[in-house]
Amino acid sequence: MSPSPEIHSRFMEFMLEHNRPRMDGFKGWVFHPGMLFQALGKWWGDQGLRAVPHEGLDLYSFEVGGGGLESVDQQTQIPAAFAGQVVKIDRDFLGKSIYINHAIYSDDGRQLLSAVGHTVPRDGLKIGQPVAAGEIIAVVAGFPGKKTNLPPHLHLTFAWVPANFRLEQLTWNNLGHDAGISLIDPLTVISPLTG
Repeated sequence: MSPSPEIHSRFMEFMLEHNRPRMDGFKGWVFHPGMLFQALGKWWGDQGLRAVPHEGLDLYSFEVGGGGLESVDQQTQIPAAFAGQVVKIDRDFLGKSIYINHAIYSDDGRQLLSAVGHTVPRDGLKIGQPVAAGEIIAVVAGFPGKKTNLPPHLHLTFAWVPANFRLEQLTWNNLGHDAGISLIDPLTVISPLTG
């Protein structure tokens, strides 16, 4: 496969804008071992090993002015990283995942896809719907009634997906294992506002 172009999103700009005043004074995300792309360990619970390397990036706590720490919660609004079309909304083990394809292409014709996990989609969001860059698509799921020791957090994944891939068949499993799909380190997409 040929090299894919670097892509940059205004995701953090959108996130800060839509989560005022809560994220005012944002200095950067705080990452624990296991939160980063391709991490093998868990950052929660027994902090053992993940079943597969992490397909994306977990956003949970962030530093604010004065050295304080805050964390995302059920009021944290999640923007679309790029304009695109919702291709799938599916249950994940903590909420719902939203998959969006974008009209951004690699040199070899693969299409950019983003997936956000552990969310509560906004009212009325449905498959086939176009979304604008920065449009609110969901809030972070709060996991009520779930037997988990995971705190509310946002999972972000970006990937180059073959043009002929049946997007309705996307799952977290094939995102990480399909030979035609190339995962992208989300930090390279949402930087520089990452801390």
